[in-house]
Amino acid sequence: MVQIDSNSPPLPTVGAGQPLIRPARLQDIDRLTEVLTSSFYDCSGWRYWVYPFIRLGIQEDLRQRLKTQSPRYACLMAIAATAAAPLDDTAIAGTVEASLRQPWPWQGDRHVYISNLAVEADFRRQGVASALLQSCEQLAQQWRVYDLHLHVMEDNVAAQALYHKAGFSLFQTEDSPASWVGLQARRLLLRKTIPPLAPWP
Repeated sequence: MVQIDSNSPPLPTVGAGQPLIRPARLQDIDRLTEVLTSSFYDCSGWRYWVYPFIRLGIQEDLRQRLKTQSPRYACLMAIAATAAAPLDDTAIAGTVEASLRQPWPWQGDRHVYISNLAVEADFRRQGVASALLQSCEQLAQQWRVYDLHLHVMEDNVAAQALYHKAGFSLFQTEDSPASWVGLQARRLLLRKTIPPLAPWP
């Protein structure tokens, strides 16, 4: 089991050859921004001209979140294991963000919200996304919060399969004006309940 703690050195998630998960730092922003932008946005055709502006917006949003240094927010990154180096700190395989959500009493119990899960194209289907999700669960246990939520689009079948395999299930279907007229897929809110962190013997 990997322990995610900003005051501790990063530890391997599973066996040899698997990614190492550690908290992101401000100096990682440029590489993280590229992973996020390339994962969520297409830069072909006319989108090529707006891609730099999208990238800049993602970069500044991420910078602000990292600079807050909130004890209930984490941006995690997966460091790739490559043939040239067992753990190459320059090769970011993926990233994910987790934050503690404590809504108003009438909105339900607090939970950890997982967002911006992205894996670099060259490292997909290698267990990186699963390792990042597992690290979010361990982080939630350290925060003593045992409900995890995340959103996925209804037409993103591959992502749904990943989350269902990780133990998430449908909690709520969210419509929007765009989805009512068929311009956009509905958002699905998925939920997973995890056990408390086992006490030390």
